[in-house]
Amino acid sequence: MIRGMGEWAHGSTGRTVTWPAPDTYVLVDGVLLRMLPEPPGLPPGTAVTVRLDPGRQRLVAHAGPEGAAG
Repeated sequence: MIRGMGEWAHGSTGRTVTWPAPDTYVLVDGVLLRMLPEPPGLPPGTAVTVRLDPGRQRLVAHAGPEGAAG
């Protein structure tokens, strides 16, 4: 992942598009990003909030109350 892309997407909202388990693709401001879903198995169209997980060094798509805006 390009270092700046993770920083750019952190805190953004988007919607899941598809999921090639265990990852998912999320559309954020017209950009399709591959990340891990939380919880796993999010269906297409789920509103999520993107977070950069430093421990995993990956973007993570969080659903639920925190992902509801978008």
